[in-house]
Amino acid sequence: MCTGTRTESQWYLWPNSAWHQPFVLYNADNMTATRTENVAYGDWYLPVQVPEQTRTVVAKPPMNAVPDIAQAVRDTIAAPIAHEPLHKLVGPRAKVTIAFDDASGSYFQTKREDMRQVAIEVIVEELRKAGVALGDITLLCAQGLHRKLSRTEMETFLGRKLVLQFGYNQLYCHDAEDPEQLVHLGYTDRGFDVEVNRAVVDSDLFIYLNTMWAPFNGGWKSTAVGLGTFRSIRHHHRPWPSASGQSVDDPKSSSFKKLVWEQGALIQAALEKKGRRVFTVESVYDNAHPNKDLIAVFAGHPTEVHPRTLAAIEEQLVVDVQGQADILVAGISDAECYSKFSQINPILVANSAMATTVMQFQGMPLVRKGGIAILAHPFEAKFDERRFAPYIEFYERLLAQERDAYWLWENHVEDFAHRPDYVYGYRRANAYHGSHPFFMWDSTAVPRQYLSGIYFAGVRDFDAVKRCGFTPFATVEEALDAAQGELGRDSEITLMQRPPQFIPRVSA
Repeated sequence: MCTGTRTESQWYLWPNSAWHQPFVLYNADNMTATRTENVAYGDWYLPVQVPEQTRTVVAKPPMNAVPDIAQAVRDTIAAPIAHEPLHKLVGPRAKVTIAFDDASGSYFQTKREDMRQVAIEVIVEELRKAGVALGDITLLCAQGLHRKLSRTEMETFLGRKLVLQFGYNQLYCHDAEDPEQLVHLGYTDRGFDVEVNRAVVDSDLFIYLNTMWAPFNGGWKSTAVGLGTFRSIRHHHRPWPSASGQSVDDPKSSSFKKLVWEQGALIQAALEKKGRRVFTVESVYDNAHPNKDLIAVFAGHPTEVHPRTLAAIEEQLVVDVQGQADILVAGISDAECYSKFSQINPILVANSAMATTVMQFQGMPLVRKGGIAILAHPFEAKFDERRFAPYIEFYERLLAQERDAYWLWENHVEDFAHRPDYVYGYRRANAYHGSHPFFMWDSTAVPRQYLSGIYFAGVRDFDAVKRCGFTPFATVEEALDAAQGELGRDSEITLMQRPPQFIPRVSA
């Protein structure tokens, strides 16, 4: 049997023009035809041999780009959806806050200037025309419980001119641990806290700029989570033992979306008492790799704008697939949103493999219940000690005790969330909030129950994989051999060929 270690004499070329790969290999050991696929592997690609009959699912081609981003923003803010035009909402004495997505909304590179930079420049220009003083405009980075960004990091997507134009008191990050910044708006019907940055309700006009790359984002999540606190975010970012296993990227079925929208309704009600509404600008980027371009811009009120955004995302990202696989093979890239300006670590790899690979779907998962997922990644126990301090303790101490996400949450999240050193790191040292590793680890809960095996392949640190409760293999070929040994040699195999990004919509 082939286990991935081979000599030249074991393999023969077998021409087959039907596949997108140039050739198929013939394994003399087990008389099985295979073909070469290059899968994502950390910051590179890994050539792997998969059975010739493996189904490969690929992304749609990138959609046409918006010709002129600045003009598109001008058009949308002049004729917004379910909202008054921007110029009618402000006057000379207006206090305006422009909130924007943090690095998680800009983990990818863009072909042209980032939409947030362009939109802020256009909006500031329009506000100034309406008589708003520059000193009455605040730029607020909405990173929620992610780590705060330095001003030089924000330069990478806002541009140096804007960062220098707005000083320290006019351009800063939301602080979910600063009581003076926060306001508690009450409780939803289910008793969920709604606590946000007070700029949302105190500003004469509150604007949110969103860069969408998945259905999970945008809408009321931008405000309720991006400008929320642990007190409010804990209600929907926690593990649920009775979770149905629906993907957060399936808007019609996602419980997460419903919970956040309930919080959004409370925010909306609080603003309407003051005769105000959130003004959002949502943008959609294509799925090109590595440099993305803008394909859609919408502006107006979040509740009415977001369905338009989701429709554009669906057109670009959703790929229809018939039937589930027994074995799923996918590569995991280091180009993910939480490690930008830093480095990936085992907890983030696990989240990327589970939340945005195995459990990123619409309809049903690409792999069947009881199936096996094989994820290619080096998987090394490396950490950014300053920015990811809570992650290190979570990995070294907590995972040595228990891997069950629900148990870990119930026994340790309050300690991590409120511990003074982690609060200080979040507020003053550009570190992730103490609760954040729990959010990432929560994504492992459903796949552990749903799958019979979670294999990581191409692994350099076997102990790191075992610490996380997964099964390590040196090669993808070895992992495939083991999975077929468990599920049968006639198992149906599907390879997710990403990047470019896509979301499978799987029907029975």
